[in-house]
Amino acid sequence: MSDLSDCKKEIADVLKRLLKTMPAYKEVQFFMECVINHYLTGREKNNSDIVVIGSNIPEELVLVEDRMPYWILGGSRVSSMWADDILPRDTDPVSRSGLGYILSGFAGNSLILIPLVSDSTRKLAFILKARGLKVHTLHFPPVKDAQSLLEWRRQYALCRDAVALHLKRPLSKRALQKSREQVLAAKRQIQDFMEVSRDTLGGTGRMFILGSYYCADHLSEWSFQLDCLTEKLRKGHKRQTSEKSKVLLLGSPVYFPNYKVPFLIEEAGLELFWQADYTTLSMQGYTGLEQMREEHEADIFYRNDTSPAYVKNNSLYERIEKLLKEKEIDGVVYHVLKGQIEYDFELGRFEELFEKLDIPVFRLETDYNYQDIEQLRIRLEAFSEVLNQRRYGRFGKETVAV
Repeated sequence: MSDLSDCKKEIADVLKRLLKTMPAYKEVQFFMECVINHYLTGREKNNSDIVVIGSNIPEELVLVEDRMPYWILGGSRVSSMWADDILPRDTDPVSRSGLGYILSGFAGNSLILIPLVSDSTRKLAFILKARGLKVHTLHFPPVKDAQSLLEWRRQYALCRDAVALHLKRPLSKRALQKSREQVLAAKRQIQDFMEVSRDTLGGTGRMFILGSYYCADHLSEWSFQLDCLTEKLRKGHKRQTSEKSKVLLLGSPVYFPNYKVPFLIEEAGLELFWQADYTTLSMQGYTGLEQMREEHEADIFYRNDTSPAYVKNNSLYERIEKLLKEKEIDGVVYHVLKGQIEYDFELGRFEELFEKLDIPVFRLETDYNYQDIEQLRIRLEAFSEVLNQRRYGRFGKETVAV
């Protein structure tokens, strides 16, 4: 197993690079400290009752009196190597990283929640259970219909009961509603931040700040700090209008600290205009409080869920179609991590959408290693040149029309 110092170095190197691109606001330092405490200090002193692998769990089930669970998303190249001798070679690097993180001596007394959204997560759950850890899994029906909604409600109730049993206290409807309202407030704040920060922050910086959501100890404090930062960005100086081509990052989600892809996008002269990940997509489907109270407690999450578990991911497709029609996006970088074939299954449908909207797409397949970085850089630079030529062509036509 690689030394823990390698993991710390990996995290520190990315943080140093990010800090150079971020404004000198105290709120930015708060988000930096959230990440440092989570990945370094928090990892060594973890006393969380609940550990969540991945981001596909209804947050109100694990948000206990404003305290966040310990989220393990799996973005470390180093921790993925810790699981090399345990998992089959076709397991994706996200699951490898999460498993390596836990098996390095972490979460021994916690309840580990695992959403079963792929073959890799099923393998991960089996291995952790076999090693005697306390694991509860959530099965996601592969098709959304009336029957599967009933099954999802059952899964939701089983998870609620498992959390309550582990915590040795019931999760009342009132407590769940309060947590749900906190999550809704955070999602609204995220939406406001995304709109304001487009003109003031780079794409990788925005991605990092939103990713710190899963590193916060208390959701209300994180939301407050994001609100303060958003107001400062709203009042501050906007960046000069960028002449770079704007791209949407879609496909396999990018998790800290493996920011190889967003860094490469920006190095290739492209503007990472929007990332379609679980955090930004989930904020779009939340309704008002009154409508939330009228719906079954489990339905809100399931209706809006964009996880890769479904045979036809209609929720994801509809969100992306709406996003592309509303935003000025020049191209799409479709990111596929090796082993995450479920994202490749969706690409065919999206290619038809991109063709209809006349938006070029670049499929980028990689893993957490850096051997392919120069090859990817060359290909991204070529894609950037294609997008720039299209922009210049449109500009010429607009000038003639005037």
